[in-house]
Amino acid sequence: MAKDRPVERDPSAIDEEIGFLVHCIREDQREIETRQASIAQTKSRLMELIQLRGSNWSDDEGYARLASEGKRTYYDTVSLDDLIITDPLRYGWLKDYRREATIAQRLQVK
Repeated sequence: MAKDRPVERDPSAIDEEIGFLVHCIREDQREIETRQASIAQTKSRLMELIQLRGSNWSDDEGYARLASEGKRTYYDTVSLDDLIITDPLRYGWLKDYRREATIAQRLQVK
């Protein structure tokens, strides 16, 4: 595996390995997209069958069930931050409810 290889100091070797690894990731991402499309089609058919059956399904390993439709509430944090900044006397209290989470560094490949 590539991560077990010693790090090369030669810039052209580094670029070559980066190119190879990016190529591998792109191929894997295409495979994932293909599998996700297949899963979406399969889930669509499964949903139809469970609806026809009229009840959920289970076996020794798990289940297939329909989750009820619901609503998700979310707020536009940029707009709320803008309210807090532009009119703090009126909306400053909102900052007490603002939360932030640290997101780990990650690599993106397209």
